[in-house]
Amino acid sequence: MQKVALVTGCRSGFGLGVAQIAARTGFVVYAGLRDIGTRQALEDATRGLPVHPIQLDVTRADERASAVERIRKEHGRLDALVNNAGLPLGGFLEQVEEDELRHLFDVNVFGAWGMTKACLPLMRASGGGTVVMVSSMSGRTAIPGLGAYAGTKFALEGLSEAWRHELAVFGIRVVAIEPGAYRTDIFSRNRRICRNARDPSSPYAPYVERLDRLYDRTVARIARDPDEVCRKIVELMSERRPAFRHPVGPGARPREAALWLLPFGAIEAAVHRALFKS
Repeated sequence: MQKVALVTGCRSGFGLGVAQIAARTGFVVYAGLRDIGTRQALEDATRGLPVHPIQLDVTRADERASAVERIRKEHGRLDALVNNAGLPLGGFLEQVEEDELRHLFDVNVFGAWGMTKACLPLMRASGGGTVVMVSSMSGRTAIPGLGAYAGTKFALEGLSEAWRHELAVFGIRVVAIEPGAYRTDIFSRNRRICRNARDPSSPYAPYVERLDRLYDRTVARIARDPDEVCRKIVELMSERRPAFRHPVGPGARPREAALWLLPFGAIEAAVHRALFKS
């Protein structure tokens, strides 16, 4: 029986790539878009493949339920869910306003939680499956200027770990993939900063420009083709006994090793030198 996958956030980047590769490897893919009117790039990239663009804003319970019900009616099963939809947000935490932080958590945390919850009954009825949470290395280490984003990814890691335990009894595997820097819209069209980040009167103003330069230099030097992450996600969708966490890409392994081997004080000193010292 042909396997069925639901992938969120498929306008570009990892979501679009996963939809394309998964369809080529035998999945029927339902590709969620926050605005179905933006489906052109997805349709062009997946022409001739079993990919179905669907309206799916993960923050809306009615759209989550509608997506799952359509899959149930058309295929009667769901074998994989990829929670890819997410937003970045730059800015020092004191600069971030409450509405910005709430919206970020609504998409990155509550959206993934709600989407998973909506899919679980159909996945259980299908005899199990895989939930892939697209996290980040920012879900393991938080750096200045990305604290709000890191907060959402730390929360997603906690949810994922608990679900890993809770759903194993039903044959549902939960994995977290933790990409480093890749050339996706998160660094261009979707690059978002809080509205107060450029305030020249802010006590953080001297550090914002420095952080921008450091960020741009790092991305230009090490960012890689997102296809690497997309292929890894598709592999995990079919793996029978996947490990829980999967750091992927530039800087991911060294940062993971640093977490295990270095005291926090050493990491703290390195961050402080890079950003706050001339």
